[in-house]
Amino acid sequence: MTRLRIADLSAVTEAVYQKEFQALHPLLQKEAQLRGQLARLDAQVSQVRSESHQAEGYRVTGGDVLWHGWESATRRQLNMELAQLRSQKLEAMDRLRKAFGQKQAVETLSAEEQNLKRMKLQKVRMAQGINDNPNQ
Repeated sequence: MTRLRIADLSAVTEAVYQKEFQALHPLLQKEAQLRGQLARLDAQVSQVRSESHQAEGYRVTGGDVLWHGWESATRRQLNMELAQLRSQKLEAMDRLRKAFGQKQAVETLSAEEQNLKRMKLQKVRMAQGINDNPNQ
């Protein structure tokens, strides 16, 4: 493979890798946001449980049942969104791994090409050095 083609391939694989890397960023942000919402919900549940004995009217009016229903539905919705997001993240990470592998393969090809070129140049120089030797 020519040096120019390897350089072109290197540029393309780097661009694909960067594109896949950038595509993963919003998914990670959304995952962090969902985890934060679940943590806040957990904190609210903790607070309600610790304060539930102080709010007797809350239980009498059925507010506790309504709140627990809301909490359960909200948790279920957040967990479903998180599961879907994790699926998308896994797919994006697979694409990123593939792009990284391609990038590494092209970098290896480029390094091998440079080593081969260097070895050929050394052979030529050695041959010229032997031919230029006046003692022969």
